[in-house]
Amino acid sequence: MKKLAATVTLGALLISGTTPGFAASLTDKQKKVQQQQQKNSTEQSKANSSIQSREQAISKEQQEINKLDAELQDVINDVAQKKAEIRATQEKIAALEKQIKQYEAKMKAQEELMKERMATMQKNGGGSIDWAEFIFGSKDFGDLLTRMITAGTIQENDKQIFEEYQATKEKLATAQAELKAERDALVKQKQELEARKTALDKKMKERAAKVKKLNAEKIKFESKLMSLKEMESTLQAQEASIKAEIEAQRRAAEEAKRKAAAEAAAAAAAAKQQKQQGSSSKPSASAATPVAAAPASGGMFQRPASGRLTQPFGPASGVNGYTFHNGLDIAAPVGTPIYAAQTGTVTTAGWGGAYGNHIIITHVLNGQVWTTVYAHLSSVSVSAGQRVSQGQNIGGMGSTGNSTGSHLHFEIHRGGYSYSSSSAGSTVNPASFF
Repeated sequence: MKKLAATVTLGALLISGTTPGFAASLTDKQKKVQQQQQKNSTEQSKANSSIQSREQAISKEQQEINKLDAELQDVINDVAQKKAEIRATQEKIAALEKQIKQYEAKMKAQEELMKERMATMQKNGGGSIDWAEFIFGSKDFGDLLTRMITAGTIQENDKQIFEEYQATKEKLATAQAELKAERDALVKQKQELEARKTALDKKMKERAAKVKKLNAEKIKFESKLMSLKEMESTLQAQEASIKAEIEAQRRAAEEAKRKAAAEAAAAAAAAKQQKQQGSSSKPSASAATPVAAAPASGGMFQRPASGRLTQPFGPASGVNGYTFHNGLDIAAPVGTPIYAAQTGTVTTAGWGGAYGNHIIITHVLNGQVWTTVYAHLSSVSVSAGQRVSQGQNIGGMGSTGNSTGSHLHFEIHRGGYSYSSSSAGSTVNPASFF
């Protein structure tokens, strides 16, 4: 979860009515809190301006894609129309080819009939006709008929047969010319179709690139917007957590003081009673003030989970969107127990962007605020506002959010939570505390 780099370094003491030990430097720390809140406000204003600018850019990019979609639809319609025209032309060509075959068959039959009539004419009184002149002077059979009709050598009753032949010949010529024109048109239509297909393919690739870019921009925008919204809620939650943690420590200190006073009073009463009885025995060691146990790990923070270290704290390749890794990655099977690294108050517990299921705990140690983060959990066993003890089970390891395998991403921040993808920011190396 790429948070805005607005450090939430909150003061350790935000409540009134604390004991003298907890009230030290209260005014200075409150001033620091106010200064940090002013800084957060400035950062938020900048972020809002950046988001508005990004919104406008995304809107413009979406408009370009919408325009491209309209152009694509026009090209798609053109392609469909060209295909329809080609089909119509092909059907027309097929019909013309069929018609031409019919004309050719009809002409062949008519020629046979006319040859028979001409043979009959030559036999029955055609001696006065110079057949050699008609036959050898004609270019083809059709020309022969034309010359004979013109010369008036064909009788009126045969003239209709010859005229039908001429009409069929003309129809054939017209159909052949139309066929040639349609075939030429088909070639042109196919060329135009290929050109439109090429244009369509180019526009489709252009659109795919724009959509990919836009989606990436939207993800960045939504992440930044979510970070901005979370910044305020995290700030408020952390303020509440610090107050709650200080109040819990104050109550614990007062309870310890009360218990110690009671034990001291009991010890004094027992000593007085023994003195009155003339006994010289001393108070038993069991009456001494108990000493708090050291953390289980022997350090300020204990290791939050078992497993192997898969990525250390420090510079990173940038492959995953960051050039600095702000925590440790510990890998183990899904469900491996996750423990609180130190006693504190839960600030956030639940789902949140790239962290997936995660927990943020606020600690106040010797007047200093610390924050621990536990990310990519498969389950969360605590809730915001709950106080947890060091070593308490708070959830199970998982692979939620931006994660490629079961592991725990663990961070320690000196002060409040903040994030930087290119530097340590407020984080410190967790390994130095184990």
